[in-house]
Amino acid sequence: MINWERLAAQSNGLYEEQDYQQAAYRLMMEQVIYAGDRGGRVPYELVTRHLGAFRDVFEQFGMTITHNTHHGYLVAIPRHAFGARMRLEETRLALLLRRVYDDRINAVDIVDGEAFVTLEELEQLYKDLLGRQLPDRGEMRELVRSLKRNGMAREIEAADDQPFQIAIRPAITDILGQTALLQLAAYGVDLEVVEGEADDEAA
Repeated sequence: MINWERLAAQSNGLYEEQDYQQAAYRLMMEQVIYAGDRGGRVPYELVTRHLGAFRDVFEQFGMTITHNTHHGYLVAIPRHAFGARMRLEETRLALLLRRVYDDRINAVDIVDGEAFVTLEELEQLYKDLLGRQLPDRGEMRELVRSLKRNGMAREIEAADDQPFQIAIRPAITDILGQTALLQLAAYGVDLEVVEGEADDEAA
């Protein structure tokens, strides 16, 4: 097991035990730490400097840590599906954003690891892929805030007359990787079946 006191001693007084503990707690609770985010630099550096030790700790909880050096983030991925299930609307949006991100990657339309999508584009995707109307603006803001807590997306100002647009963050490919998508599908929350669930709920 990791020795926080020893790690703190190796920093020559620069950091204390609680700094390492807080870094581990943040990664476990938020799932993603971006070095460039506010308050993200210190925990990012602490974990990456002692990545092997932190991986040993997270292994005890059935989680793996992925370090993306190119885009400067850490992500903790559970090996098994557990914990709170995403709400249906959150899942719809997350899977759509993952699809948009893949399309932007293929089109080389990525800026600093992020892809951008407008509400107008999302509205069309909801109609084309889900046969549904886009949630109202207030609900969309809440959905994006929920995904922000997991490092998948964030709300940014729009360049046109739209109230905002969405920046899709690179860790979405780790959080909603192939294993996660299969787990979601097993729990009935894949794009192909979410509408069936919604119909069941309405019945």
